[in-house]
Amino acid sequence: MEDSRCLTQVECVWSGQARIAVAVWRDQEEPVTLEFNTNLAPAENQQTLTYSAYTIRLESLDPYPQSPEQLIEQSEYRATLQISPNR
Repeated sequence: MEDSRCLTQVECVWSGQARIAVAVWRDQEEPVTLEFNTNLAPAENQQTLTYSAYTIRLESLDPYPQSPEQLIEQSEYRATLQISPNR
């Protein structure tokens, strides 16, 4: 959805953020869209969300942008999620 993370070869005032949408569902239920955000700011922290009886955490989003010349295609992104049952 968005990738405004600070490039590794640039000095930034703000770290930026990346946002992704993931469709999840159980059994015959309708899919639900969860939106994750890499920004750690408390008001925007959407790295850990719950769905049904599970906690889903965004562990990483790769590749990380390197330079202004590097164009990352949407199909190149890979999100690593950790899914755990709620206790």
